[in-house]
Amino acid sequence: MWKLGTLTVAPFDWLEASYFYYRPSDLIWTDGDGIAGHDLDKGFNVKASYNPKKSNLPSIAIGVDDLAGTGYFRREYIVSTFDLEHFKFTLGMGWGKYNKGDGFKNPLSLVGERFETRQQDYAAQGGTLAINSWFSGDASLFGGFEWFIPKARGLRLKIENNPFDYFDLSAGFRPDASYNRRKSDSELNFGLSMPINKYGFFDISFIKGNTVNLTYSFGATFNNKLVRKNRIKPKIANNQSINKEDNDSFYRNLLFNLNNNNLLLQTASLDNKESNELDIAISSVDYENHIRSSSYAGHIASKTAAFHNIDLNKINVTNITLGFETNTISYFNKDLEHLENKNPIELVIDRTELMPGNGIKYLSNEFKPTISFPVIFQTLKPNLVSHIGAPQKWFFRGIVLQHLSEIQFNRNLSLSTDLKWNLDDNFIRTITGPGSPFLPHVRTDLVEYLVQSDKYISRMQLDYIWSPKKDFYAKISGGIFEMMHGGIGAEVLYKPFNSKFMIGAEIYRTKKRDFNQKFNFLEYETEIGHLNLNYNFDKIGIVANLSIGKYLAKDKGYTLDLSRRTKSGFEAGVFFTRTNVSAAEFGEGSFDKGFYFKIPFSLFSSNYSRDKINFKLRPLTRDGGAKLEHDKRLIDLMNNSSFSEIYGGWNGFLD
Repeated sequence: MWKLGTLTVAPFDWLEASYFYYRPSDLIWTDGDGIAGHDLDKGFNVKASYNPKKSNLPSIAIGVDDLAGTGYFRREYIVSTFDLEHFKFTLGMGWGKYNKGDGFKNPLSLVGERFETRQQDYAAQGGTLAINSWFSGDASLFGGFEWFIPKARGLRLKIENNPFDYFDLSAGFRPDASYNRRKSDSELNFGLSMPINKYGFFDISFIKGNTVNLTYSFGATFNNKLVRKNRIKPKIANNQSINKEDNDSFYRNLLFNLNNNNLLLQTASLDNKESNELDIAISSVDYENHIRSSSYAGHIASKTAAFHNIDLNKINVTNITLGFETNTISYFNKDLEHLENKNPIELVIDRTELMPGNGIKYLSNEFKPTISFPVIFQTLKPNLVSHIGAPQKWFFRGIVLQHLSEIQFNRNLSLSTDLKWNLDDNFIRTITGPGSPFLPHVRTDLVEYLVQSDKYISRMQLDYIWSPKKDFYAKISGGIFEMMHGGIGAEVLYKPFNSKFMIGAEIYRTKKRDFNQKFNFLEYETEIGHLNLNYNFDKIGIVANLSIGKYLAKDKGYTLDLSRRTKSGFEAGVFFTRTNVSAAEFGEGSFDKGFYFKIPFSLFSSNYSRDKINFKLRPLTRDGGAKLEHDKRLIDLMNNSSFSEIYGGWNGFLD
């Protein structure tokens, strides 16, 4: 029995990145100390595709599988698919594992001699890209067709040729590969695919003429909402006890109505004699989209003003993050009076003004509600701690009870904590391999932190965050930043409002924590620092971030991160890090790389929320290229502080 799992993320319309995990039942591994088990292989696949706008033209894809693994699955391909009304026809040319020895001379040899002969496909340890072997050696053709059976509720019949030699694919001709399990009795594979729901398929297939294969796949597109949201019906009341014809009673009514809808009023100022404008500053804990939060706040303010017979021309809504302004959005009152917007959205966009934040100018407004500091927020909930892709077991997990809290001492100073109590886990001490003998163990001691304490502190971080001047933001932090490291440091960010470019820098003095994750530290300490360059290619939806500097293991280099964020708030990206650590010193994996995604909870809820599921996957845990994980990164906090970011949120206007 073979097990193969694949996790695929498509951060861009044209790019897919996959992580696969494969465990055969006939291959055995040993760690040299007498401990053995079923073998494991894992790696990354990448595919780029082109889908023409004209429906009568085929789609084209080019891909590399197992691009940085041991080579057991290494193959490259160029494939074209014709999508007709009830049929799909696919024809492709492949290299590497697609060639069973009966291929033909590589057409790319006309381009250069290096494509004529394929170099050694197998690596003693994974992680090397082996670019010189890509698309080289003899090539083979493969293909198949898919028939959408009429009136069968989406049932599909698939037939394809069998392009693999299974003694080579996933086994590398190892002598312990089982002949009976890997032999092929047919050159054709047959399968049926049945949709379970709009997100999943169940497939049953007969491959190699002798094997039944079962597959379940699940997928979703996070470009839009998966769950219909409750129509927002703001709670707007005319508090009769304060219904007087003066500004003070209006302010108190406005405070009551905004706070009652979780749009916390910070300050307000009314000019009802000259310009008939209202300035309000709000802080929202529910809405990440500032067009959504500001338009709701403006609508509530408009209705409240009508109770007091105040005729408004404009409502200027300033969004506040940790005590300073991120932006100001100026609406005409006539666009906010009704939730069912009667004006074309293009007209509303054209006459609404998006402006940068201006430090703490909002504190000069006439009305300033009294806030009794310190303010404490806290929550207690179960959570999952996991480790994926270990040799002994695909998924190690721990169930914890997590206490999250934040104490705001004033608008700029806060203490955030993350305390965990372990309830149950299946961690064992060998879930990670030994660290490199050439590098400090800044990450490969992960298992020691997982198993040595049932009650521990994941984070206890004190932050002072402020905006020293327009477009500049700064942070000073100290305490316990993460599971393995604590210390003190600072971060600055320059983010011009009308630019798609931002630049930041961070420097930290860190010390390695004791394995019990309390307040004690070990001897290892170092200074780290990075220069961060970020550019938003908003036309194609890509954000590129280049980070250059010194890492936790005292190695120096750079990290390149490419990500995409959809209008729903879903974010996915890929990254890799290269430092002055050689492949031999780094160990298996050769260099750090992986992909991640961030899924908003609001995608699965009828309500809005800022909370997200964060998932980052590396093929291996190693010490090279390791960054400090700290909370409240300025680049994350200052989302919605540039024109392009705010403008991309117009789908949330009064929605």
